[in-house]
Amino acid sequence: MQQKKYQNQWEKGAQIIERQRDGITPFMAGIVTGFTMGEGSFFLAVKRSKTHKTGFNVVPTFGINLKLDDFEILEQIKNLLGCGTVLKGKKAVMYRVTKFKDVLEIVIPFFDRYPLINVKKDDFNLFKIVVFKFAYGEGKTLEGIEKMVSVRKHMNNGKSAKREN
Repeated sequence: MQQKKYQNQWEKGAQIIERQRDGITPFMAGIVTGFTMGEGSFFLAVKRSKTHKTGFNVVPTFGINLKLDDFEILEQIKNLLGCGTVLKGKKAVMYRVTKFKDVLEIVIPFFDRYPLINVKKDDFNLFKIVVFKFAYGEGKTLEGIEKMVSVRKHMNNGKSAKREN
């Protein structure tokens, strides 16, 4: 219960400009939401950084991974949302949104409007709290980053808990 109260506390004061593409039909939104529930993830990429005061760069990331021959599907999702990149690997294709402004103004409002209904909903809610904390400047101290990164162990069935160097 406290998590919900905490989440609402951050949402209440948020001054976020939503950037949603015109013409997103409920059907198309359902496709994006469905692929996200099946193959998507919300995670925090953490890397050591010599250019950041804290020594770490934390990048809130939304992604969908599919088989290599599903490249066109991810291109269509990218075009529908109007942000992110589609990358080809040896065996898979990945859609990633890593630009903070796009995560804050496009991805979060999209999934608020077209909510996830499976376990990914919990991951999204934790992800959203962390993104709002970054938006309010809590990622400028090592203590703030440590608090936000500690959320990772609760996301993606614990698969996000490893720390990159």
